[in-house]
Amino acid sequence: MSNCLRPLALFAFLLTSLVVSSGSAGADDATNGRAKKFIDAHVAKMRPLDKEAGIAWWDANTSGKDEDFQRKEVAQNKIDAALADPVVFRELKAVKESGKVSDKLLARQIDVLYLLYLEKQVDPLLLREMVAKANAVEKGFNVFRAEVDGKKFSENDVRKVLKESKSSDERRKLWEGSKRVGANVEKDLIALAKLRNQAAGQLGFTNYHQMMLHLNEQEQGHILKLFDELDALTREPFAKAKAEIDERLAVNCGVKVADLRPWHYHDPFFQESPTVFGTDLDAIYKDADILKLCRDFYTGIGLPIDDVLKRSDLFEKAGKSPHAFCTDIDREGDVRVLANIVPSERWMDTMLHELGHSVYSSKNIPESVPYILRGASHILTTEGVAMQMGRLAKSGAW
Repeated sequence: MSNCLRPLALFAFLLTSLVVSSGSAGADDATNGRAKKFIDAHVAKMRPLDKEAGIAWWDANTSGKDEDFQRKEVAQNKIDAALADPVVFRELKAVKESGKVSDKLLARQIDVLYLLYLEKQVDPLLLREMVAKANAVEKGFNVFRAEVDGKKFSENDVRKVLKESKSSDERRKLWEGSKRVGANVEKDLIALAKLRNQAAGQLGFTNYHQMMLHLNEQEQGHILKLFDELDALTREPFAKAKAEIDERLAVNCGVKVADLRPWHYHDPFFQESPTVFGTDLDAIYKDADILKLCRDFYTGIGLPIDDVLKRSDLFEKAGKSPHAFCTDIDREGDVRVLANIVPSERWMDTMLHELGHSVYSSKNIPESVPYILRGASHILTTEGVAMQMGRLAKSGAW
């Protein structure tokens, strides 16, 4: 090529590159606009449904009433029907799979929505059946109270007996009484598990467990490998620790180690170590104002929770869920905690934990963050924050 033609060739190359680049940018802009249009339509439709379901779920869990659980089921069915729309999902899938959403904030919202919609791309009748069974199981667990010799016991009552009683017979009766909830929900729970696995199969997953991990952006093989490694690392030290616990527990309960049974342990689910080492943390909180301690702590770190506590339901009553959770009703700051507080280390831990969830929620996330992203970045992050806060109940320095 002659020297006089080289500048022309270079100019042609640069012009072609500019045209290609401009075309790509134009395509990205168009796809970004398409993504934004989808997101805006989703939020407009789903925001009121999300709030309706959040309030219905709260009412059902705090009351245990049939009508509230029915309202909860209806609200969830509305959400599922909207997310199951195959035409809407095709548009979402096309936007995602184009790979041309260059705006990172839009791209993340599309990714989150894709997983949300994907779960519902199954037989609509199957979706409704799963909601009905899940609702029945949840209600069965929530309204159940152990009954022994004609007297009903709350979960707190059961735990108190398991911690304090020296009578193996009394412990056994209460423990077995608390486990009768299994018979109440067994039929619906088995049916629900089968329905969920059926739904997972329709979406190409091996089972519901694998599907839910995928929908939470985790991989089943990796998780199972991690737990296998944890088991290998902790099996021997756990066995040694449990042997020491069992020796002390047997003495406290007046039985031989070989005769220890599940009801001799203090926690109905063996999630906490029995109090057998001479330090009774419950004694520290026996006369404590748990709510005041929580208020003072969270205010002290610049994350006040007074508004959360005002909206919350914190003490035992019939029909109410016997456990604890934090829920974000509307992604606009209406955050609430359900609890069943009695003065104890367990409930000090639990309230610090649940309020840890509350401060890592839309309560403290700026409104400038898009609605779809206005929550915990992942279930692991919110649990990490909550567990860090809860552990303070066992800290002497705290």
